[in-house]
Amino acid sequence: MQCIRPVLKSELLAVYQLEQAIFGEHSYPDFFFRQGFDCWPEQFLVAVDDRHQLQGYLLCAQSGDPQCMWILSVAVSENTRGQGLGKRLIERCLAELPLSIQQVYLTVEPNNPAYFLYQKLGFRDVNFEADYFGIGMDRMVMQYRRS
Repeated sequence: MQCIRPVLKSELLAVYQLEQAIFGEHSYPDFFFRQGFDCWPEQFLVAVDDRHQLQGYLLCAQSGDPQCMWILSVAVSENTRGQGLGKRLIERCLAELPLSIQQVYLTVEPNNPAYFLYQKLGFRDVNFEADYFGIGMDRMVMQYRRS
């Protein structure tokens, strides 16, 4: 069973290593996670197992609009996929949103199986954007509205 909680500074290297394992050359740089830890500690969640090994993380940040946040990244280790961990990370994030937040956005590659998870969690398509992260890196922009 995994425990979901805010990240500890001592776990930032493990978060970066998971990021690299999942996203490869499209990973955030290591220093980004330290900045995320400093800037958005309540929205930087990790899932750890009984041995305190990192199994996944989610990083969310407020945008320039005080009623809006973005899920910047969600990653789940290969060996725990299909166990509902990504869903639990997102549900925890949405349950703990600051009261002022009315909308949460994220982007997803349209053929990523996570697209269907996001739909089940209440995210709706807002815009398809070709070449969002560069040539051939299309993304669907999705929005969750607090009810």
